[in-house]
Amino acid sequence: MKWTPSIKSLYPFALAEGEGIGTAYEYVAKARVLDGLISRVSTVGRRPRIVVAGLPQKYGTSLDFAILAQQMGAETVIVDERPSALERARNAIESLQRTGALPGLHPEFRQVSLSALAEVGTCDAVLSSEVLQRVEPPLRRDWVMALRGLASTGALFVPNADNRAHLDISGLPGVTRSEMHALFADARLAYVDMPPFPPGITRNPEQRQKASSGAMEAMAMRVLDAYCYAERLVPDPLKKRVAHIVCAVWGV
Repeated sequence: MKWTPSIKSLYPFALAEGEGIGTAYEYVAKARVLDGLISRVSTVGRRPRIVVAGLPQKYGTSLDFAILAQQMGAETVIVDERPSALERARNAIESLQRTGALPGLHPEFRQVSLSALAEVGTCDAVLSSEVLQRVEPPLRRDWVMALRGLASTGALFVPNADNRAHLDISGLPGVTRSEMHALFADARLAYVDMPPFPPGITRNPEQRQKASSGAMEAMAMRVLDAYCYAERLVPDPLKKRVAHIVCAVWGV
């Protein structure tokens, strides 16, 4: 199963989360590194179980993971320690389902402390985005071990601490690739999400609606798709300075 979303196709999902073009771009960039994981989980021979281990600290509600789970027909569990984050994710999914999107997706929302991931139970794949950075550094190794204890296959995305400009603008803490290597020594590490604009760009409702339907905006999104695809051609030393995210993918 190959998941090939576009920025235009994911823009309505970003809007449902209260986000915009930057989140749609991020979701497409992350999808580029998830193909192997999707193929691996698709071979389990039964309905897979996917756990979304924590929701983002600031941007969005990881609807890209929900889309992936829906396309795979997976049993889906979304966990977070914050009731407000779980409610925001639930509202985003329900608002999309009222438009006919995400048919058949019925995730379980569970309030679980980040230190108690084992309560969730094992699964076929675990996914996490914008979560690790809010775990205290002395506890990160134990948290990663607990995360990987849920599934032998998974992917984790975290703000790139080597891009100081991104952290300053977003206000998020981050993790460096070298720190990720120490935590995920046997995982495939990569830099992703290098949009040609800073995070946190805001638009009024009229501008957002125009972006959803305007011909010029649609053309701009196609250009961004090509730009996103070309991220893989950027040399690692430059990626280190400009990428918004560093990720780890294991078990594939």
